[in-house]
Amino acid sequence: MTNTDTLDSDARPDADNGAQPHRSTSPTDRYSTRQIMVALVAGILLLQLGFITSYVAAFHQPTPHDIPIAVVAEAGLPAGIDQQVADRLNAIDSRPVEARVAANTFEARNLIDSREIMGAYVVSASGTDTLITASAAGSSAATALEAIFTEADAAEHRTFVVRDEVPVGVHDNRGLSGFYLAIGWVVGGYLLAAAIGLLIGAPRTRREAWTHTAVMAGYALVSGFLGALVTTNLLGTFTGHLLPLSLLGAGVVFATGMFTMGLRAVVGILAVPLAILIFVVLGNPSAGGAFGSNVLPGFYAAIGRWITPGAGTEGVRSIVYFGGTGIGQPSLTLVGYAVAGTAALIGMTTWRVRRSRGLDAAAGRS
Repeated sequence: MTNTDTLDSDARPDADNGAQPHRSTSPTDRYSTRQIMVALVAGILLLQLGFITSYVAAFHQPTPHDIPIAVVAEAGLPAGIDQQVADRLNAIDSRPVEARVAANTFEARNLIDSREIMGAYVVSASGTDTLITASAAGSSAATALEAIFTEADAAEHRTFVVRDEVPVGVHDNRGLSGFYLAIGWVVGGYLLAAAIGLLIGAPRTRREAWTHTAVMAGYALVSGFLGALVTTNLLGTFTGHLLPLSLLGAGVVFATGMFTMGLRAVVGILAVPLAILIFVVLGNPSAGGAFGSNVLPGFYAAIGRWITPGAGTEGVRSIVYFGGTGIGQPSLTLVGYAVAGTAALIGMTTWRVRRSRGLDAAAGRS
């Protein structure tokens, strides 16, 4: 048998031994119209209620918790004053901050740039201290720090000024542009995957599975580039960063789309509501937008970075404002979704091809 014969055999698994193709039945063959309608209404109602509950739960009462900061004491102050301030901050009820000591403001700025902390408090001998924030790391966290230190300094009869060390761009209101860019990429990925699944169906051969994968990869490259182009060149939201943002966007789209197609191969049409549940109901609010993980409820803070909207949002923030620092974890998340989705799509298609051939062979022997 030649290579061409092998490929042709793989492309037409149901044609072996002259057997009739094995056809799957549609829901309308097994259930009445009324049953399907009831299931659709109930399923969509549950998704709608899940959407409302998830978004309101995430954003109705943002509360700061464990915001990492450093305390610095200027020269001329008694030794150990920085540790005393840090201890007082860590003793605040509900633990809104997690304070540590830094040797000087240079170290504190390096810790902010390396994303180990989100702010620093410089205690001054003059009585007017300085709060260093980084609104690009999360504008709500920066605002929360101002509120926390306003109350703390009032109790100590001190005042402070605020210096934003890493501000958001002038065209990036509250740092939300990266969030919406990531959401746009995510929506494109799962919509294309859902459309392929609903209008074309699951691949019947390995060749079709790889074709669907190639289509998703091509779409991801184009949509990733265009999304980056709109925000950098057309709207001027982010100056520069076209190439890294394009690559990030391609990763977000491909990871989301392939995971959705993998779900489609495993669970069928239920992949569409499952994708909405994962990427919209859970993924969007946990991504945070202007709310960093340190002001979201614990559940959303824990899952946000492990879902593609959060990975995309954090990736944009890392690229645009921190020179790529912190991009590793979002990249790992996207690779995980892409690999899992591709493996599910190819694996389930291969299993179905072999199963179909087995059924045809059994039919030929009977």
